[in-house]
Amino acid sequence: MRLLPLLASLLLVLSLSGCPMPPEHAVTLDHPAPIAQALPDDDLRLLNWNIYKKLDTAEWQHEFGGLINDFRPQLITLQETNLPSVLLPPLTSEHGYVFAPNLVLNDNTLSGVMTAATITPTEQLSLLSDVKEPISNTPKVALITEYQLTPSNQTLLVANIHAINFVSNRDFATQVQGLETRLARHRGPMILSGDFNTWSPARLKLLAQATARLGLQPVSFSDDERTRFFGSPLDHIFHSRDLVVQPGSARVFEQTQSSDHQPMLVGFRYVGSDYADATNGSKLDDRTIQTVE
Repeated sequence: MRLLPLLASLLLVLSLSGCPMPPEHAVTLDHPAPIAQALPDDDLRLLNWNIYKKLDTAEWQHEFGGLINDFRPQLITLQETNLPSVLLPPLTSEHGYVFAPNLVLNDNTLSGVMTAATITPTEQLSLLSDVKEPISNTPKVALITEYQLTPSNQTLLVANIHAINFVSNRDFATQVQGLETRLARHRGPMILSGDFNTWSPARLKLLAQATARLGLQPVSFSDDERTRFFGSPLDHIFHSRDLVVQPGSARVFEQTQSSDHQPMLVGFRYVGSDYADATNGSKLDDRTIQTVE
């Protein structure tokens, strides 16, 4: 078993281009939605995908464009997204986005997670993990954004995470618990999605415990073709009980080729709950976060 951490570290070294560095601060970059379109209570669709740093490739753009045209998700959570450090290109003709980097590459490209939506978030916050991955000495990142639902005017929190990978279960739990602490402040509908790097039963258990404490439920997929490592799925979508999964909407698209992860889609309907509070959505903590518009 001692060979596993060594093998994982070697795989990390082979996968890295250049010598990545962490950003100096938690930072968000954003690009506005071209035309603001409300997030509907009754038919809210989310696409989640670790895109393997393929944002600028023709193959990924073709596959992504097909999913957008066919299913019209109002929310998109992406991991391993690369962006130029200055130019912020449009993602689609309908979506704006918030981007939270955790890596600065040699060519000044930033890599991190991105949450896109058809409206502008009311709040946004980047959380860099306190623990860092070996060899590269870089953190992972979670991005929290908040949006108003229509017509209920509920505050929807969306958390997008790329979880720490080549570390101990204790360090993995540290990042998950840090995010859990932030999410526990929210009163209202919530979605948590991303690449959790849950490649072991122990990691799956830690994640299940954290999401259960938050009152979140996992989305189940009838044809579950999610990317697996050592038999465990890496990508997940969780939701609060006041968001009901639309029957037949949860899908994994195994035919895509541009990434080593498969895109996941789900539709929700907001039904309210005893703990939802239409007048008191969460307020993200007031630490100074650099935001570039």
